[in-house]
Amino acid sequence: MGEMELREKYGGKLAKAINRAIRAEIPGGNPALDKLTALAGPALHSGWYDAQGTPTAEAAAYFKHKHSVVDKMEAAVRDKWNIPAPRGKAEKRRKR
Repeated sequence: MGEMELREKYGGKLAKAINRAIRAEIPGGNPALDKLTALAGPALHSGWYDAQGTPTAEAAAYFKHKHSVVDKMEAAVRDKWNIPAPRGKAEKRRKR
């Protein structure tokens, strides 16, 4: 199994196929992604970062949920489907 098989089964580009696989294959995946979506709205509205470049409270909640819950689910799907972790795109903090 690999990326092509995952995309064939769930459709769309890789990121969408992984999210669909999380919803379908991982217990608790659907509520976890729904919560991430719900946290994204207030984080976006807050501007993500304040003037000093630190995440706002809303953005911090979003990042905490993504890193502690959703990233682990994504890693499980990638392991199951033998898809390597993304590389070359390190997370960067925006400085204003």
